[in-house]
Amino acid sequence: MDKKLSLSIGFFFIFLLAFIILILIGEYKNMNSLKIEYPNISAEAYNYRKSNLNIWAINLILKFLVPLLFLTTGLSKKIEIFARGSGRGIFLTGFIYIIIFSLIDLVLSLPLDFYGSFIIKHKFGLSNQSIIRFLELILKSFVLNTLAIALFIWFPYTLIYKYPNRWWLYLGLISIPVIIFLNFISPMYISPIFNKFTAIEDKELEKDIQLLLEKSHISDAEIYQVDKSRDTKEMNAYMTGVFKSKRIVLWDTTIEKLNRREVLSVTAHEIGHYVKGHIWKGIILGGLGSLLLMYLIYKTSNWILLKSNGSFGFNKLYNIASVPLIILVLNFYMFFSSPINNYISRYMEKEADAYEIYLTEDSEAAISTMLKLYEESLGLPRPSNIFKIWYHSHPTAEERIEFFRQSNISTRP
Repeated sequence: MDKKLSLSIGFFFIFLLAFIILILIGEYKNMNSLKIEYPNISAEAYNYRKSNLNIWAINLILKFLVPLLFLTTGLSKKIEIFARGSGRGIFLTGFIYIIIFSLIDLVLSLPLDFYGSFIIKHKFGLSNQSIIRFLELILKSFVLNTLAIALFIWFPYTLIYKYPNRWWLYLGLISIPVIIFLNFISPMYISPIFNKFTAIEDKELEKDIQLLLEKSHISDAEIYQVDKSRDTKEMNAYMTGVFKSKRIVLWDTTIEKLNRREVLSVTAHEIGHYVKGHIWKGIILGGLGSLLLMYLIYKTSNWILLKSNGSFGFNKLYNIASVPLIILVLNFYMFFSSPINNYISRYMEKEADAYEIYLTEDSEAAISTMLKLYEESLGLPRPSNIFKIWYHSHPTAEERIEFFRQSNISTRP
């Protein structure tokens, strides 16, 4: 391995450790400030935050360390040799490689996933999920994701082989129709694999939601509730889909724990996302981002392979053994683009909050909803500034409540 590549990897992991330390210092200082400003926040909420920070730090390191180890130990090349056998084509080689790679990744990630998503959630009283249900969701997610990738991995690798200098352009352009297609089919065919979606049982509530939709000139959206109480005690709602798959989905926990005005407030926020075109804006921005990302992966991956001097067991990107290399580079750029992505997301959330007040004319319900959402999930009023910039997709609870208090409901946002 070239000295420049070794130094680059070393410096990056030093930066990563420094970043984690900086985040933890900022978060603990912020929690100390919150204890003075908000004396009624429970110790449980702070302990939950600390547990999540520990899991976050470990996950962040593993996100880069695991794919790097696949490369530097030669494991990825060994899997590729086994998958290729005595001369299998790209489809079978890719299929077998992804199955084995995904199984190893599952074994490595499962302990931390179990601790973070099951043990911690139960410890703090945020989950109703049984161990059988947890394993069921893990298995379904693994099978669905692994098969989807394994069946189609041959396509990008064929493009990389045939068009070594232009594959990034073709894949980037293809990403937009793929994103649209996934947004269309996901609500109807993918989400129901994991949860049961039914019509809202409270017909009066359904009528009130229909009135909000009519006021927003949305005539083709369906309304569902989903049985998330099997998995969590937290609350949420979302609007999803494009064309004829548009739908508003309320978690059953949201309907059970909020009063009528509060449920309508949550729903109005989700309607705001659609009225403001956030789904389509997200698709367009996602497509443009994918194009840039493909180009960066193309340039960076080839530079790494050049500097690796064959130490990974391969020197061409079209070798299926390059999967962890692409994942590593992808994670690298996703990490550094996170502040931009989350800034855009926070801006859209502010727009949806403004539309929520316009549509319901009920800032009081918006405030009480926000308080309940954060109290029920053991959330804190705000994170540290650096954590907010890097990771928060929504304005803080503190910011949103203050916005609702100052909102002028007479002006359309």
